[in-house]
Amino acid sequence: MGRKFVQQFLMVIIGIVGITAAVQSQVFQKLDETAGTLPQSYPVPASERLWKKELEVQKFLQAHPEAYKQNSLRKATAYSVGSKKSWYADDLSPENGPRYLVPSTCRAVGTNCYVFVEDASWTSRVTQSAVDSVRIYFDSKTPVNSSKGIYQTDVDAFGNPPNVDNDPKIIILMLDIQDGYSGSGGYVEGYFISFNEINPSQSGYSTSNYAEIFYLDTNPLNLTTEGGLYSGLSTLAHEFQHMITWNYDRNKMTFINEGCSTLAEVNCGFPIYTPSLYAKEPNHYLFDWRRDNGTAVLTDYSRTARYFTYMRDQFGIGFFKPLVASTQFGESDINAGLQAIGSSLRFSDVLKNWFIANILDDRTVDTKYGYLYPNLPKSAGRICNNPNMPLTTDTVQIYGVQYISFKHGSQLKATFTVSNPFVLVKAVEIGPTAKRVLDVTPGVQFSEPLFGSTYKEITFAVMNTSSSAAYTFTYQSTGISAAIELRYDYSEPTGVYNIAANDTVCVLFDAVQDGRLDSVRVALRRSNPVRGGVWKSTGAVRPTPLGTPLALNLSVSGSTPYPGVPYPIPWPNWATIDLRSKNISTNSPFAVGFIMDGAYSNTQNNYIMATDGPIGSGATSLTYSSISTSGPNWYYYTVNDAGDSVACYIVRAYVSFPATGVRTTIELSPSTFRLGQNYPNPFNPTTNIQFALPLRSFVTLKVYDLVGREVATLVNGITEAGPHEVTFDASGLPTGVYLYRMVADKFVETKKLVLIK
Repeated sequence: MGRKFVQQFLMVIIGIVGITAAVQSQVFQKLDETAGTLPQSYPVPASERLWKKELEVQKFLQAHPEAYKQNSLRKATAYSVGSKKSWYADDLSPENGPRYLVPSTCRAVGTNCYVFVEDASWTSRVTQSAVDSVRIYFDSKTPVNSSKGIYQTDVDAFGNPPNVDNDPKIIILMLDIQDGYSGSGGYVEGYFISFNEINPSQSGYSTSNYAEIFYLDTNPLNLTTEGGLYSGLSTLAHEFQHMITWNYDRNKMTFINEGCSTLAEVNCGFPIYTPSLYAKEPNHYLFDWRRDNGTAVLTDYSRTARYFTYMRDQFGIGFFKPLVASTQFGESDINAGLQAIGSSLRFSDVLKNWFIANILDDRTVDTKYGYLYPNLPKSAGRICNNPNMPLTTDTVQIYGVQYISFKHGSQLKATFTVSNPFVLVKAVEIGPTAKRVLDVTPGVQFSEPLFGSTYKEITFAVMNTSSSAAYTFTYQSTGISAAIELRYDYSEPTGVYNIAANDTVCVLFDAVQDGRLDSVRVALRRSNPVRGGVWKSTGAVRPTPLGTPLALNLSVSGSTPYPGVPYPIPWPNWATIDLRSKNISTNSPFAVGFIMDGAYSNTQNNYIMATDGPIGSGATSLTYSSISTSGPNWYYYTVNDAGDSVACYIVRAYVSFPATGVRTTIELSPSTFRLGQNYPNPFNPTTNIQFALPLRSFVTLKVYDLVGREVATLVNGITEAGPHEVTFDASGLPTGVYLYRMVADKFVETKKLVLIK
C-alpha cells in the first residue's frame, strides 16, 4: 500500500491548551491546524549538479594531458588570519550554473588548512568559534581519534591530495552555497570540483582558483550548532576523499569514488549514510548510479556506503589506498585492492558474502557474514507470512540479490529453479539459539523440519553474480501455517483525541497474501460501546481512504471503566471483534475504522486510545475531522512542531491462514528519528524520556529552564540505532516548566515537561 500521502496532508498541532490540565485529562487539544506539505530541509549530493562540469574537465585533460602539471617552481601564497581574497564558487541552482566571485576573509590558519569565510556570512551565519572547531577537527581530532584530524585520517586511508598551488594546506571556504534553497527542500552541504585544479591560463578555465579548495555551506547548514557542525565535519571528510581520488584516477567509477567518500565519513567516526535506503532495495544493479533521479540516487549512496563499510570491516583500511590508486575500472579496481593486500578472494566471492551479511550480520556464524559497524538495518525482500506459496517467477538483477523470507509457520519445504548458472541460492536460518547458512541446490527440494522451532526465520538469498544480464528464477513452497498479529503502535497509550460526534478514525493495514482477517483488537478509553467497520483501502487519503465495505455495523465495548491517570501499565481496557465469520481476504490492503459518538467527556462517550510514533509508521492512523479549520477532510495528526512524530491509534489486526497456530507479532523497527513525550508528566522528582534512532548517530539530549539555561545533560555521544529510554531526576530543581531538546544527525526536536513538587 502506498504511503505517498505521508507528506501531502498534514494537521499540525502547534501547542497544548493549559498544559497541566491537558496532561491530567489526557486529551490532546489543537490550537492550530493546517493542511499542506511538510516543510523539510535535507542535504542533497553536489555531484549530481556538477557531474557535467566534471565530465568536461575529464575530457579536456584526456585531450590535453599537459594542461595539468604541478609546477614545482610556482610560489605558494602564504595566507594569514585577516587576508582578503575573492574565490570563485559555483552557482548550483541550475546544472552547470555560472561561476561567481565570493569576497572572503581568512579567519583561521591550521597545520593543514586555511579557513576562509564569505564576508556576507560572517557573524550572521558563522562565528569564530565555528571556524576554530572546523580547523581543530580538520587538523587535530575526529570523533574516534582525539590525536588525529580529518586530514591525516583521510590521507592515511586513501592517499595524498593534489598540490597544484605548491601549498600543502587545503583551503576551506565557508559560504552560502547558491543551490536554490529557499527555506525548505534540498540543499548542498559542501563540494569539491576538479575545475579548480586546472591552470587558469587554459582556454575555458579563467575562473579556476588554481588551488586545492573545497566549499562548506553556511545556509541552511548551521555550523554554530552542535548538530550542524557535526554534519559539516562529516561533509569535509567526504569531500576531501574526492580530492584525493582525483589525484590518482580522474576516471574512477562513481560507485567506487562515492563509496570511498562515504567510507571516509565512517572512518572518521561519523554515522554511515542512511543505511536503511539500500536495505529496502537490495535487488538492484550494484554499480548503478542514477544521477538523473534526485530521489533514487540517495539509495545509490546508501548502497555504496554499506558495501565499502563492509569492505573496511572485512579487509581493513589498508584495502583502500591501492583501490584509489588503481586506474582500472569497476570490478578490476576492487580486485586490484584485494590483490594488493594479499587476499585470495576476488570481487564475486566478496559479493556473495556481502549479500549474506546484509541479511544475517553475525560474525559469530562466520566473520565474512557480518559487519563491525553495529546495528545496521537488515535487508528486506518478499516476506511470506504463509509458507504455502504457489509457483512464482521472479527476476534478480545484475549483481543484485532477491531475498525471500519465511517468518511464520513450520515444516518448510521449498524448491528453486534458476535460468542461468550465475544465479546462486543460499538459505539463511535464524533462531533464538542457532544460526546457519546453507547452500540450496536448484531443482532439488530444500526441507527444514526445524522451521518454527529451532529456526524461527528462513531467508533465501537468490544472488546474480553475472555482470551481463538479469535472470529469472522460480520458487514454490509448502508448510504448516500460523496466525500473525499486525500492529503499528510502539508503546502504552498516552491519551485520546478530542474528535467531534460522527467523525471517524481508522488504521490502514498492508496486504497479507493468502490470509483471512481473523479478528481486530482495540484499546478503548472506557466500557461504552463504539461502532466500527472494515473496508478495503483505497490507497489514498483523499477523498477517502475507505473503499469497498468488507464488514459494517460492528460494535465493540470495553471491559473496564475509565481507569484514570496516571494510566496503568499495562493498559487494562482491550476489546476484541471476532471476524472469522466474515471471511475477509487480506490479499488487498484494508482499513479498520471507528465512528466517534460524541465530543470528549470525562463521563460519557468512548474513544480509541492513542500513542505517538515516527511518521513512517504512525501515518497509518487517519482521522476524518469535520471541525478542522482547513475544512472537513481526512488528516493525520502530528504531535510536535517538527511534524515527524504522529498520532497512532492502538488498533491491531490478526490474520490467519488454513490450519492456523499460535499468534506471533510482526515487529516494526524505527524508520525515523523520534523523541517521545516524557512520562509521567507532570512528575516529581523523576520522569522517563523515550527516543528512537533509525541509525547509529551522535545524540545530545539536554534539559533547559524557560530562560534557556542548561540544567541537565541526559545523553551526549554516539548512540546505537533502535529505541532508547533515559530517566531525568529533577530532585535539585524547583517546580516549573522545563524544556528537553534532542539533536541527532539532522533531527532537532524540543518538548515540554512539568515538574510539580
